Amino acid sequence: MYKQTFALLLIILAFHACKSEGADKAAQNISEQANSTNLAGHWIAIDFCSRADQYGSVLGAMNNAHKPFSFSLSFNPDKPDSVVCYNGFETWSLPIAIDGDTVEMKNAGQNNKSVFLIYNSNDDKSITMFDGTSGNTYMDKFIKSKAGAQTGPLSFNVALNHNLFNGEFRKVGGKTDEKIQLTPGGVVMNLEPYKRYEICSGGDCFMTLEPIDVLTLASAVNGEVKKTYMGFKYSAQNDTLTLYNLVNTNPEEKGAFAIGKPAYTLLRKRSQ
Repeated sequence: MYKQTFALLLIILAFHACKSEGADKAAQNISEQANSTNLAGHWIAIDFCSRADQYGSVLGAMNNAHKPFSFSLSFNPDKPDSVVCYNGFETWSLPIAIDGDTVEMKNAGQNNKSVFLIYNSNDDKSITMFDGTSGNTYMDKFIKSKAGAQTGPLSFNVALNHNLFNGEFRKVGGKTDEKIQLTPGGVVMNLEPYKRYEICSGGDCFMTLEPIDVLTLASAVNGEVKKTYMGFKYSAQNDTLTLYNLVNTNPEEKGAFAIGKPAYTLLRKRSQ
């Protein structure tokens, strides 16, 4: 009798232990799904940045594949019902609804179409965007930025800068030991008089009559910041970078810039 009672007690305890373990796993799975805590931060379109690295070009990444609906996604736990998007020249907020690992970005396109995000909670904690607002459906992978930048656009710029200008450059005809760098943070090193740069990824900065990638170089003149626009193009092997002067052919016409003579030719050695 006592043996039967003891055995029954063990079965009951084992049942409750399994039930409790199952509940704990279920609660853990829920906590790992998409929520305001797990999504908090700035997410960058890493597939696009990788394509820019492959082609040595922002325009190449767009024209040989597609431009993502947004280059960055910013989630703020204090505003759990919205996401901030960035398309290369402006930011805007969209309302969101979260269901498990699916995030619906509402009113994203024409006719109030939605863009859907899948948070890969069981894999690499990345986000896959499904954008069907243009008629075709495009997929883009996003990863959470670790750059520590304060905004989504800055986080994206850091990743894009790193992919496009990774390594050290030397000026053709310059000092062989003078290493020129265009850092992920947008700093220009040893290319006087320029101190900072920014890559054009959308908007009016694509100003040339003939398509070419454009960057802005900033210098300090008499205490004031002066901005200079230049076109840039890599060689087929992405080991030679040429910066071109841009010539304004018609000051009264917007975007009427022609590609002028090369300003710099830089040889690149990629970082290991």
